[in-house]
Amino acid sequence: MNRKIKRLPFVIPAMVLTMGWLCCVRTAADEPPTTKTAVKQESFDRDPGWEGHNNRIVPKKVLMVKQDFGFSATHFAGQSKGESGGVIQRSTTPASYAAPLAPAKTLDDKLTASGSFAVTGATPGAGVFFGFFNSQQPGGSGRPIGSLGLNLDFEGNGGRLAVRLITSGNKSCGTFITPYLPGKFRPTPIKFDGTRYHWTLDYDPQAVGGNGRFTFTLRSETHQTQDYGPLPELSEREAQARFPNTTTFTVDLTPGHKKEGATFDRFGVQNMMKAGGAVTMFFDDVQFNGQTQDFSKDPEWTGAGNRITFEDREQVGAHDFGFSAMTNHAGGAAGEVGGGLWRSGAFGYYADRVGPLNLEQRLEARGKVKLVTAGPDSDMSLGWFNSAAKDKEPADARNFIGVHVGGPTRIGHYFIPQFATAKGTTGKVDQGPVLTPGKVFDWSLIYDPAANGGHGEMRVTLGKESVTLALKPGHKTQGASLDRFGLFTSTAGGQMVKIYLDDLKYTAGGRAE
Repeated sequence: MNRKIKRLPFVIPAMVLTMGWLCCVRTAADEPPTTKTAVKQESFDRDPGWEGHNNRIVPKKVLMVKQDFGFSATHFAGQSKGESGGVIQRSTTPASYAAPLAPAKTLDDKLTASGSFAVTGATPGAGVFFGFFNSQQPGGSGRPIGSLGLNLDFEGNGGRLAVRLITSGNKSCGTFITPYLPGKFRPTPIKFDGTRYHWTLDYDPQAVGGNGRFTFTLRSETHQTQDYGPLPELSEREAQARFPNTTTFTVDLTPGHKKEGATFDRFGVQNMMKAGGAVTMFFDDVQFNGQTQDFSKDPEWTGAGNRITFEDREQVGAHDFGFSAMTNHAGGAAGEVGGGLWRSGAFGYYADRVGPLNLEQRLEARGKVKLVTAGPDSDMSLGWFNSAAKDKEPADARNFIGVHVGGPTRIGHYFIPQFATAKGTTGKVDQGPVLTPGKVFDWSLIYDPAANGGHGEMRVTLGKESVTLALKPGHKTQGASLDRFGLFTSTAGGQMVKIYLDDLKYTAGGRAE
């Protein structure tokens, strides 16, 4: 009789119960992946075929920009006919009407200015600068880089005023003239009814032990009180410290700002360079550095983009970055990666498929970088991350080894190491090298899992400066799954970073799915 025999699988015992074998047994879960790594190199002389996700966003609504300002025969801001002003719209595209300064002035020069202004109307999100500035603006920086003067922004029922210095390296210091407590008390007391405001600005480069100081005053014959109604204690103190209760303000420059410097070759009006609304306002009875301009006739100041209408597609959240075949911002021949990354809108990235990689492997990247421009409250990241992040959570919240570009307005934009484990533990240094807008830097990032007593360590170098971030015990063992290398955006809400990279070398592993 034939009998069918059922074959059972051969099972390897999980353990061999002898003392000699017990210490050598490890399961596959104990072992880190053994993917071999290699260094990839990209010069971007042709399209690298990287993966893009929300990196080229067409704005849902194209904004029509109409700049119409310059010499005007009206007399809103002054007693006599003739002034400067008109309709000034916020846009990433620079627009200005200003007197040339020859020779140009710097923070080593004493600067004086005064005048009057009046606002007759505005739409929400409008913004204007008036004062000393540099005519070579890259656009997209929000406030003009290399400037000292009045910063006005507007909502539907009024405006705010601050006075700021912004260095050539995009570092800022200043003060609000009207009250401002972020997220708590943000009134808009500057009136839209043609109220005349009179101001003075004086900068002394020798004050505060040579660090420099500027003093600003604001007054109005008619706007002398402001009733906000009952206020919380902090808001009440802020209101009493600002216009119209206080009319004189002094700002000591942050140490190092004067040394970093700024060059002013214009004095006059400059739009704020982020897409937004329009304001109708005028300036008169102007004095600057010993010159007087009452606009009784056309002064023939220099205009740039101040009488123009166009469609502005560079809108908030409309990311536009990736392979750029025709530019060479970061140096060398044409071809690089980068563009405009907004800290608003949908999460986007442009990256190479490099995974799988993890925290047990040494990771290295280097190349050239140029920050073209960046507004306040803007940032982005580059490095190794996990493509599964998509729109679920920020890509730097888990599974990330890389560089964070961002920082407070008083500093500009740091270029510093940051990590996030698979469990969401994050780490970042507080300060480090700073990207100077318009300058090309060599950079490198090294993650060494064996450094720091085996706990792991990151080191970022920008130019000649370096900063180290040591992982704490237990961070490396939380792991990270990394399958992309490239650029990605933040979604916290804010402005744009325009940045480019070239001549990259970076660690890659097996093919990612």
